[in-house]
Amino acid sequence: FWNKRECPCQNEMEFSVKKYSWRELELLTDSFSEENFIGNSIGGKLSKVKRLLPKFVRFESQNRDIANRHANYSLTRLESECTFLTHPDGMNHPNLVKLIGYCCEVEDHHLGVVYDLRSKDTLLNLIDKDDLNWNQRMQLALAIARVLEYLHCHNPLYQLCFVHPALIMLDQDSNPVLFDFFMLSGGIIGDKQFVSSRDKSHFWYLPYLDIYFNGSGLISKRAFSGENWKDETEQPLIWASDQYDMKLKSGFQPNDCHLVHESLKAEPGFHDLDGVALTKMIFHCMNFYSVKRPTMSQIVQCLQGLHVFNGDFGVVEGLLQGWDSYTFPGKKKSSKWKGCLKIACLCMKDDEIDQGNKKDAQQIKH
Repeated sequence: FWNKRECPCQNEMEFSVKKYSWRELELLTDSFSEENFIGNSIGGKLSKVKRLLPKFVRFESQNRDIANRHANYSLTRLESECTFLTHPDGMNHPNLVKLIGYCCEVEDHHLGVVYDLRSKDTLLNLIDKDDLNWNQRMQLALAIARVLEYLHCHNPLYQLCFVHPALIMLDQDSNPVLFDFFMLSGGIIGDKQFVSSRDKSHFWYLPYLDIYFNGSGLISKRAFSGENWKDETEQPLIWASDQYDMKLKSGFQPNDCHLVHESLKAEPGFHDLDGVALTKMIFHCMNFYSVKRPTMSQIVQCLQGLHVFNGDFGVVEGLLQGWDSYTFPGKKKSSKWKGCLKIACLCMKDDEIDQGNKKDAQQIKH
């Protein structure tokens, strides 16, 4: 249980933005009506503010049992997000959402933030509606990569720890705007991951997590190929590895094999070399061994080199060099996976990690 007297909202959380009451948020959103509901996010639910356009609210209201067990975590996350978005690091980038207020009522377990943004919709909703063509998808991919590059250029770097289309809004000019920094870690707020050393042995808490999720979001069948998942529990990399392997077995070579959906291949601006370069880049982003993932600056450089942006095939061909094979570490004999990086440890369970040899476990932790 959380000690109310230690509440940062009551003693320490003072920012240069308005502090709203929960009642004010209810009035602004018509009691968080279904009409104003946008979707769910990591930090809660999203609602439009009809009366004061162009704003929207992310809010969290929990029953007492759940709130008491997670109060310290949620409040600290709220404080971290407000700290970041009222600091120059968070205020001075056009693709980071602008914060205009927050709500923190500890006794009633009501938390919320108010963003200033005239938005079309979340990227996830637009993808589901199939409202994005190939050029738009690539423009968004480059813009999002540049935002992550900006966050990673700080020392210490910022990590979002979860990059997902549901956490990206498109403004009226179709520019992506990142919001919901509930899992933000690093920079001026320090390490806020709140996971045990045991949890950090898992894939999800390895360094360069943003790079993994950037690749995962691009290659998922929703974002990259335009198809819906048949199995919502299936990991994008597992699906991609299987699809890539099938193409190689059917006669494709690594330099002409990619996973772009047929419907996108027919659109203006698409070229097969771009598809190959993207597919290889994305597999590298999702490498289990984090030190082998590219930096965000390298990802930006790769995206900028695509034919869709500069009309030059030579740049893309140069980027493909050295990306056609990979020796998987930890094997007794060298084994290569042409193009595709099949990750054997992706779905490793807790007991498998505990029973594994110490050397392999040490590799996973680092």
